[in-house]
Amino acid sequence: MSVRSMLVALTALAIATPLSLGAQNPSADFPAARRQFVAGQMRDAANTLLTASLLVRQEVGRSHDEIVGMKLYDAEGQLEKLAARLRAGAVGGVTALDRTLTQIDVLLAQHHLQVASAGIAKPNNADLSAVAKDVDLAAFYFERSITLTGRTLSDEQSAATNGARTLAKTIVSTKSIPADAPVVVATLEKLVLGTTVVAIAP
Repeated sequence: MSVRSMLVALTALAIATPLSLGAQNPSADFPAARRQFVAGQMRDAANTLLTASLLVRQEVGRSHDEIVGMKLYDAEGQLEKLAARLRAGAVGGVTALDRTLTQIDVLLAQHHLQVASAGIAKPNNADLSAVAKDVDLAAFYFERSITLTGRTLSDEQSAATNGARTLAKTIVSTKSIPADAPVVVATLEKLVLGTTVVAIAP
C-alpha cells in the first residue's frame, strides 16, 4: 500500500471516529503523565497516555502532509505502546518517557502550523476560528516540548510563541488574517523544525 493510500485510509478512520469521542474532549496531558510516572502511579500514567493517543488520532485526519500524517499515526501507536510498557513496569526511567513525549509535542506543533498555514494561504475557504486555534496550539505544543522537563524558553523561542499567540487573538478579534500572519507562522515553524529533542531527567 502506498503512503498516499495509507493516509487516505487513516483519514477515513479518523472521520469514522464516534461523535462521543469528540464530546469527551481528549487532551494530551503530558505533564500529568510525567507527574504520575514520577510518583509511581504507573496505571494512571498509562491511562493519561491512552487519552492522549485519542487526540493524536483525531489530528491524523486533519493533516495536510503525507509525511506528517504518517508520523502522527506512528505517534498514536507510540503512545499506546508506551502506555502498555508503563502498565508492565517496563519503562526504566523518566528520561525515556520525556524523549517520547517531547518528540510528539514537536510533531503536534509542526502539524498545527501546517494546518494553520493552509488556512492562512486561502482565508476565504478557511474557518478562521480554527486557524486561530491551530496557531495557538502550535505555540502551546512547541513551548511544552521545551518546558516539560523543566527547561525554559530562549528569548527567540519566547518571542516566536508570544507572536503566534498574539496572531491567534488578532484573527479571532478581527475575523481576518493580518498581513504579517505568514511571517509569524514561518518564524515559529523555523524553530519547530530546527528543534533537537533533549530529554533531561529531573
